Amino acid sequence: MGSEKIYKVFVSSTYEDLREERAAVQKGLLQLGCLPVGMELFPAADEETWNFIKSQVNDSDYYVVVVAGRYGSEGPDGISFTEMEYDYAIEQKKPAIGFVHADPGSIAASKTETSAKARAKLQRFIEKIKKRPVRQFKNPHELALEVTTSFVQLIHDRPAVGYVRTDASVDFKKYSEVLEENNRLKEALSASQSFAPFPAHEKPIQLTIAFVFGDNAIFDKSARPLKTVDCSLMQGFRAVAEGALLYDEQTAVLSYAARLLYGEAEAETVLEGLKKAALGFDEASVRTLRRELVLYGLIEVAGEDRSSYQHQPGPSSILGPSFITRTVTIWKLTDYGRRQLAAIAP
Repeated sequence: MGSEKIYKVFVSSTYEDLREERAAVQKGLLQLGCLPVGMELFPAADEETWNFIKSQVNDSDYYVVVVAGRYGSEGPDGISFTEMEYDYAIEQKKPAIGFVHADPGSIAASKTETSAKARAKLQRFIEKIKKRPVRQFKNPHELALEVTTSFVQLIHDRPAVGYVRTDASVDFKKYSEVLEENNRLKEALSASQSFAPFPAHEKPIQLTIAFVFGDNAIFDKSARPLKTVDCSLMQGFRAVAEGALLYDEQTAVLSYAARLLYGEAEAETVLEGLKKAALGFDEASVRTLRRELVLYGLIEVAGEDRSSYQHQPGPSSILGPSFITRTVTIWKLTDYGRRQLAAIAP
């Protein structure tokens, strides 16, 4: 892309479920010297703002749509504002590209449509988008890479008018900071006005706290049950979330959570004198926590290879340390999970 041109790109998507993805798109476009515009810069779409939205699409050089698990809020005619924006951009013959989630089954339940009617509308919308250039993604990182590579090609194939820089040219770094600050303010405002706990937050669950043994505190059938705790799913989430703020490996996260639910002082007493022992949960409890917290989009669980040096038994001068790689299970809070924790923190 020419160094003197600035391209304005309208970014269309649902909002609450795609905050991280929208941020990835914006940063990718800014790195290419483009100005992304979208709902961060004007009020939520409704009939009163529709004319303004159309003016922004008209003034844009390119159009982007990102679709995952939600169809979005609908206008009076039953069509979502995201689809209305898409249809209008195509009608205006704007060079457009779509980004569609590659694995809908992996999207958290809290970020998907609950009604069959909305899901059917979403599927028809996706099929419409796929009739034109489209790229797939599974996470915000992949999306950012797809935006960068595909937009270079799109601009090459369909060069737009753009804007010419002057002495009063746009400060891209400042623009990016304004976008991010705008997002933060909208989140803070949303949290202060209303907070909706995740679905089934009051659901009762039963967790068995147990002794776990070994250097890695493996949670398996050898764990010795110690105490059964009856709590709500929200209480279980909070304990896990506190652990995930300090650690990321499953064993450490769940050990910390077990100590919180058991009681810090009591935990110290029962562990006193026991070597290579920690508090954790039995297998059934681990499965319950993982299933429920992933289902409601509060945590992400994945395997990750980690390498380290380990001394072999015997004279170090002969054998020396060896480099080993092991796969560990990682528990991380999602953006939605962090907002839930922030809302319930004292």
